Amino acid sequence: MENPSHQGNLIIYKPYEGRVTMKRLFLFCILGVMVVGLIIAHGACALELAVADQPLTIQGYITQGAQFSITGKDRYDSPRDLQAALTNVFLEATYTPRSDLKFYGSGMFTMDWVYDIKTSNSEWNRKQFDKSRNEGLYMDNEYWQLLKEAHVTWTPPNWNFRVGKQIVSWGEMLGFRLMDQINPLDQRRGMADVEFETSIIPIWLVKAEYFVPQKPTWMQELGVEFVFNPNVTFIRNQLILGGNEYSGIWNPELDLNILPTPPFPRQKAGHTNLILDKPDAFDSQGFEYGGRIKAMIKDSVITLNYYYGLDKNPVGRVVGATFTPRSDGLLEVNPQIKGYYPLFRYVGATFSREFSSLRASALGNVAPLLRLEALYAFSNTFMTSTNDLEKRDEVRWAASVDWKVKIPWLNPRAYFAISPQFMHQRILNYPSDFNLATPGGKLYENNYMGTLNINTTYLHNKLAPSFFWMRDLTNRANMFRYQVTYDYSNEWRFTLGAVTLDGTKKGQGFELFHNKDYMYFKISYKWG
Repeated sequence: MENPSHQGNLIIYKPYEGRVTMKRLFLFCILGVMVVGLIIAHGACALELAVADQPLTIQGYITQGAQFSITGKDRYDSPRDLQAALTNVFLEATYTPRSDLKFYGSGMFTMDWVYDIKTSNSEWNRKQFDKSRNEGLYMDNEYWQLLKEAHVTWTPPNWNFRVGKQIVSWGEMLGFRLMDQINPLDQRRGMADVEFETSIIPIWLVKAEYFVPQKPTWMQELGVEFVFNPNVTFIRNQLILGGNEYSGIWNPELDLNILPTPPFPRQKAGHTNLILDKPDAFDSQGFEYGGRIKAMIKDSVITLNYYYGLDKNPVGRVVGATFTPRSDGLLEVNPQIKGYYPLFRYVGATFSREFSSLRASALGNVAPLLRLEALYAFSNTFMTSTNDLEKRDEVRWAASVDWKVKIPWLNPRAYFAISPQFMHQRILNYPSDFNLATPGGKLYENNYMGTLNINTTYLHNKLAPSFFWMRDLTNRANMFRYQVTYDYSNEWRFTLGAVTLDGTKKGQGFELFHNKDYMYFKISYKWG
């Protein structure tokens, strides 16, 4: 989270002090007790209230997780033993006064108890993790974090209108975001939040869809969609900006030797201060537009997409830096970047189809599903290794296969769901005398990424082991996730897992987080 100080349209993002006041903490705790009490009082059933003789349904869930380091080493950027103790309380309400009208709202409260548990821990405080408490990592208390979705949907014949705080998902990939550029992401807690969908931030949008009733005979379905963002609140991607005192346990360990060593000590990257020009609320510079045509032709789903808006990641130039001694004898470099949010415009298409001809009885007789996604972006703005900004067109495309197969000797009762994915990003007219970069690091002319997800179930679908592998092919880096969930009942779920990260290129890709290997445990109670 940020503490913005305003200078016209310039927003200076820097650490802030005392954002979570005792009064707010008390109110949030009282709210949490009320929610838990309400859930216990109604058991596992959804709460239904009658409003104008129509039901208002309220349901939700509570999760309590814990994250533990498994690196076994004392490193400045990674606390040992307990690292996080996240609590999530989620509530949603649905009210349908008419068959063509629906109101929906949801909210989530997130709190990390590790800051209370380790308040007197000498290692935690010496490495300045305690200071990240005031950067929004202790408690989500901004309105757009507490209020997830809030929208009304009206569905007259052949139309679907939705107005309010919502998520618009255009992409076909799981984990890769090519088409999905409308909603920003919350990545402050790194890979600690293992449920990707909870990291997408709903924003205020107007969406309208029209389903064409008179279609050509060779077309099974045809629809046109329009999305408008009136820029009620501009929200950027919430990034890891470095520094134990700012990004907490996900501060990347990156060498940044600006001063000569010796005579100066080695220098590590710390918190980045961003001085950003961003649009004010309802400023037309922050308006965003999207359009999509979606059709089903011979059992293939095809879309044509267009997006015009602002990139949710800023670009800028380094205008200064400060140096702060660390408790381990090194220097922390805090760069200051002055920049803005550039335009992001693309045209794209998606394709998905089940291929029945590839059914194999020996593998369970299930057809594989192919997904394709591609876009062409115009004049994107990139930072460079020469501390400048450059505009380049780029192409992104991805492909995935979803296939359920039977492997009787491993699981005689249930299928294995196997989903490989591949993504390629190519920067056109890549410069020959310097490198391009993003907030996440160096960007090459060709950038490749792949994933593999495998899962199955045992014990009548109660026990679900899964394996996820993300391979940064360009930087030769890996993230592995091993997880098993157990549904004790319809209400209770237990999750146990581990994440390991590695890389061969120093300071690139997942190598930045090679000290962050951890295991996690989560208890979930679903209400309704």
